[in-house]
Amino acid sequence: MNTIEEYLDYNITEDFYEDQITSDYSETILFSVVFIICCIGIPLNGIVIWLLGFQIKRNPFTVLILNLAIADIGFLVFMSLLCIDFFIDFIEYGIPSEIVFSLFKATYINGLFLLTAISIDRCVAVLFPIWHRCSRPKYLSSAVCAFLWIFSSVLIGIHHVMQVFFWNIHLVVTAVLCLPLITISTMILFIKICLKSKQIKRGRLLVMILITLLCFLILTLPLYIYVFIAHFLNKYDMFGINELDYYLSPSASLNSSINPVIYFLVGRKKRARTRESIKVIFQRIFREDEAPEI
Repeated sequence: MNTIEEYLDYNITEDFYEDQITSDYSETILFSVVFIICCIGIPLNGIVIWLLGFQIKRNPFTVLILNLAIADIGFLVFMSLLCIDFFIDFIEYGIPSEIVFSLFKATYINGLFLLTAISIDRCVAVLFPIWHRCSRPKYLSSAVCAFLWIFSSVLIGIHHVMQVFFWNIHLVVTAVLCLPLITISTMILFIKICLKSKQIKRGRLLVMILITLLCFLILTLPLYIYVFIAHFLNKYDMFGINELDYYLSPSASLNSSINPVIYFLVGRKKRARTRESIKVIFQRIFREDEAPEI
């Protein structure tokens, strides 16, 4: 009996260490991939911030895109810091780590808010073009962006003060508020652009926003549906926090990095005889006269 028990203990211990080694390799690969994505996305969003903030005349819509780029670059910077911390453990536990995690969460949630605001803005432009052009308050976009930055900071503050589990706040904000609005807006834009293209002018701006929203839904919607169902059915054993991080980190990093690429690809002329500057491409795609007209 002792021999059998020793054999079973040996096999269990061996399996445990094998699983631990496999987990370590998986984490190393994951954080390496996420760090590479962040290193690509940070300069790309930096270009967007430079062009829309200092080189191109701003309009109400570019204010939203500019703030989205700021939220994305902030998220990517703090994500890259967390990746570096995984390898060399340089962030001290306590106040420094709390600050990094708080800013990481605030920029991520605010990016979701801004993407939701952008999708709603384009739907209003499509459904009520006259009001959007003539009666829309001049500083509405700036006010919305300021409110969203404050609101996302307040949510993180509530998380720390009341010790509310972050995923509870995250689920309510994304699965209940942001995702339905983004999904409905995407469907409206898709119908207007693809199914009723003869009735409206198919501007580059609408196409760009539709692709951006579709990429977001493809990268994040399946995961959030899974988490939402598991959370509200109290099936907490269906997922773990580490598993969520494995899927959320690369998808969120990729989503924050891909937007500048979409702007560039949609804005450039396919058969241009001369090479255009990025500034010219961005000016073309973010012109206000590209708003849809019925």
